[in-house]
Amino acid sequence: MDGNYSLMMKNNKGSMPRMVDIELMDNLVNTCMPGDDITLTGIIKGTNNAKPRNKISFSLYMEAITIVNNKQRLQNKNIINSELTIKDYLAIKEVYNTPNIFSLLVHSLCPSIYGHEIIKAGLILSLFGGTVECSESRENIHILIVGDPGLGKSQMLQACARIAAKGVYVCGNSSTSSGLTITLAKENKSNNFSLEPGALVLTDRGCCCIDEFDKMYKQHAVLLEAMEQQSISIAKSGIICSLPTRASILAAANPINGRFNRTKTVMQNIKMSIPLLSRFDLTFLLLDEPNKHIDDLLCKHVMSVHADLNATNSIQNSMSQHINIPHTDKLSLRDRLTSSMTENVNIIPQSILRKYISYARQYVKPKLTKEAAIILQNYYLELRKRNNKFSGLSICNRQLEAMIRLTEARAKLDLRTETTEKDASDVIEILQYTFEDKITNCQSLSTKNVTNGRVKEFIKILKKETISNSNKIFSMKRLNEIALANKFLMSNFSEFIAKLNENGILLKMDSNTFKFIP
Repeated sequence: MDGNYSLMMKNNKGSMPRMVDIELMDNLVNTCMPGDDITLTGIIKGTNNAKPRNKISFSLYMEAITIVNNKQRLQNKNIINSELTIKDYLAIKEVYNTPNIFSLLVHSLCPSIYGHEIIKAGLILSLFGGTVECSESRENIHILIVGDPGLGKSQMLQACARIAAKGVYVCGNSSTSSGLTITLAKENKSNNFSLEPGALVLTDRGCCCIDEFDKMYKQHAVLLEAMEQQSISIAKSGIICSLPTRASILAAANPINGRFNRTKTVMQNIKMSIPLLSRFDLTFLLLDEPNKHIDDLLCKHVMSVHADLNATNSIQNSMSQHINIPHTDKLSLRDRLTSSMTENVNIIPQSILRKYISYARQYVKPKLTKEAAIILQNYYLELRKRNNKFSGLSICNRQLEAMIRLTEARAKLDLRTETTEKDASDVIEILQYTFEDKITNCQSLSTKNVTNGRVKEFIKILKKETISNSNKIFSMKRLNEIALANKFLMSNFSEFIAKLNENGILLKMDSNTFKFIP
């Protein structure tokens, strides 16, 4: 026997995964790696493991006859064609002939969750992925969703895991570093070590959905290499190897204190480092803001899910009363996605949607055109000029590469071989939603009770104080005394000081000391 491997048997949902020993002989050795999806043909045999003076006991193992590495099917078109039937091709063609494919796919992703069309659009693009130009670049799109609880983040991740050809859903509060990457385990009959793949290795060329991302901040460091280099390197117990992890990471996180604090940045709300946050192509913020019209539609949608379809028709009728948008190509992405909700559109079944995505990922390799590149370049340069306005999120070359991947995914969604200006415009609108509509809005919400006049008034008071005492360092107690002495009264003085700290007027040196920067 030249090798003995323990492979994970994947069963249906709700069943217990089992381990089985496989005996490989001769040329079958070294035909697969940990994490590979393989098909085995062999003979079940038994071996006597009984010790002296014990009862006879046998353990089962499989003597492998043939091994087919399912990853190599991508290089054999005949095998791929045999998996798709004529009905599958007809279903793919029917989806392709739909007038607005993007809206149809977005509403088919997670129909039980109402709204969040832009976020669903980003998740759909991540399932399609970009185009690999060289071996060093990645095609996978990573997405992070941060927001208040109860807004459907977990359900959207579970929907992505079900639709992806290779999808795994894990929860951060019950996952470890080795469970995500690689585990070294001793074999039963020898002192040799074997590799047991984790979630990222098992989802190679697939999608790994991580919920409760804020609960696993100790494991954030192990994701740095997997997200950018698309591999995991290990050097333990004399084993040195690197396993591929070419998977899209879709993560969802809740703020530290349960609700999103608008006076803090994204990194401060979820305890995330800048290197890790910059690896996410899209970062969405979900804020639970009261809206009478949206709340009314949401209630009707929830009732329709638990009752009958009549409520769904009432939702569409009420939306059509508030949204009268003409069907033109000049509409923005959000308007196109919202206006399609007023129509009776049949969603795509998950099985058909999975095959459509797999077909596009295999056969469609769009290229970035010059027209689309110019639009992306201009928007990237504009973001660089406003780099200091994005609440701690730095704009670097990774954002430009993310724009290219998203534009290629947008063209791949329509089964086109070239990107267009419209693809670039849709991607820019999604990025504007992540950067401008949410992150910069958090700063405006945190300062809505603080007018510029009050800030200027307090700055004048501090300038007089620094000139008279020749001291720019103040304690929190001293700032309160200065405010009371000058009859500068505010309902929440601590939040006002936090606002001045964010704007760089008062530099926080420690928990109770500030330095005035005139």
